[in-house]
Amino acid sequence: MKKILKNGISIRIIHLLMLICMGAIIALLVISTSRSSGVFTTLSTETENYIVRQKAANELMEASDYLTENVQRFTLNGDVKYMNKYFEEANVSQRRKRAIDSMEENNADKALVQQLNDALDESNSLMEKEEYAMVLVISANPDRLKLPEDLQGIELEEEHEHLSAEQKMEEAQKMVLGEEYYASKDIIRTKLNNALEMLDDQMAATRRKTSSDMMKELSANRVIVIILVVVLFALILLTALLGTIPLVTAHRTMKKNERLPMIGSKEFRDMSAAYNELYDQVHPKEGE
Repeated sequence: MKKILKNGISIRIIHLLMLICMGAIIALLVISTSRSSGVFTTLSTETENYIVRQKAANELMEASDYLTENVQRFTLNGDVKYMNKYFEEANVSQRRKRAIDSMEENNADKALVQQLNDALDESNSLMEKEEYAMVLVISANPDRLKLPEDLQGIELEEEHEHLSAEQKMEEAQKMVLGEEYYASKDIIRTKLNNALEMLDDQMAATRRKTSSDMMKELSANRVIVIILVVVLFALILLTALLGTIPLVTAHRTMKKNERLPMIGSKEFRDMSAAYNELYDQVHPKEGE
């Protein structure tokens, strides 16, 4: 250590060490920034997934309500256009099935998909009542309504076969407008609400985790930046102490035609020693 202090520290070695430290710090900063970007990407992806899954759950409920709306209108006035809309939704649009498929394609949680499947099963079970109600309406209006292919496999129960047209219409309306029907609708809605609550809880947990991870990464970034600033400041300070100041001092000393002080880096000290040796030869001490 005494030898190093006497001979000076090599500015070349100092710069090399500083560059290595800065390279390592910058590498850490790049890694930390990449991790922060990864956290943000995760949050962005999960948000997009949440939107897709929420839309799917709402789509299932909307499709179920659309079927209900059209079957109720059909049983009230026997307008065939409502029956056609009903089967177009059930067989062509199939929004309920597509909602489940989009959930599965989106890799949604199994418990969440199961909730939607339970709601779909309940909706399909309700469709049996709705289709039977439509058969009753058609049976009550044989002169103007024709049984479509989708309903041809459904036969009236014996208790309904001998009812009058008015009674059949009343029975059909009761099946899709009565308390029992709306109780089944409430079950579907409850299952879908449970799915949405589950979805909200999952998203809230994801946001909490990503927020925590982001704060950790930002804190790490701040620490790394502070270290980088300190290293840069140290590099500037050492460069000044070992190079700039000795150079300015040497310039002033040479203008005064004096011996150079032994300061600065090892390189400057070696040059100063060589200069002083030459200076002593040119300017011998008095008495010699």
